[in-house]
Amino acid sequence: MIDLNYLGEKWLELKKQRMQNLLKIALPDEALYREIMLSLGYPSNKVNFLELALITPYSEIKKLREKQTIEKALLYRAGFTNDRGNLPEDFDFSLRMDKSVWNYKGIRPANYPDKRIKGISNLLSKTVETGLVNFFLNNILNTVNNKNFVDAIKSIMDFEGIGIQRKQEMFFNIILPFYLVFSQDNEIHKFLIVMFENSSPPYENKLIKNFKMLYPDVKIANSKTYMGAIYYLKEKNKGGGA
Repeated sequence: MIDLNYLGEKWLELKKQRMQNLLKIALPDEALYREIMLSLGYPSNKVNFLELALITPYSEIKKLREKQTIEKALLYRAGFTNDRGNLPEDFDFSLRMDKSVWNYKGIRPANYPDKRIKGISNLLSKTVETGLVNFFLNNILNTVNNKNFVDAIKSIMDFEGIGIQRKQEMFFNIILPFYLVFSQDNEIHKFLIVMFENSSPPYENKLIKNFKMLYPDVKIANSKTYMGAIYYLKEKNKGGGA
């Protein structure tokens, strides 16, 4: 019998451990920024998005301030444009990736890396005053009494440029485990755990569709069991069981 509740808890503990490790080697804003950038890459461009985050750290993003400038800086560093207009004089133009490293094979046009860069620039520009960590922290604090979990996620992930499905993934994979580790507020902890255990499952991705085909009698009732099912299949595919 597959115990998805147990596997969901195991999934969350691994995510929290990852966040703890990141916070040991990077300041909170940089750690969260790297994880968000990494998530934009899907499997084939994750390493590239992480490299882009490392050569264009959040501390530099904050100094660029305006959305158009942030977008242009990231596109330039990624190798997608040669346009240097409006970039500051002290911008290091030698830090640059080659456009050829980016993978487009099997990716829908809406998810092309240059489109993702343009989309995430909305969030980055929106957080230059508060900082990335405080932006989400304030959104969570303003949402802790919202029992409508769909609306709660929308309120926490309140920025444009990224679709609702991707923002749901970012919330459960990054924001939730990050703040369970970073925040010392018990109310925040309780709220996030309640959301994890009781919110409806996110949209069905390929892994979940595959799981339901293989195990039609195992119910995915909430986000916790949803993540448990994903964890189970990934471990199974690695040959490690679950």
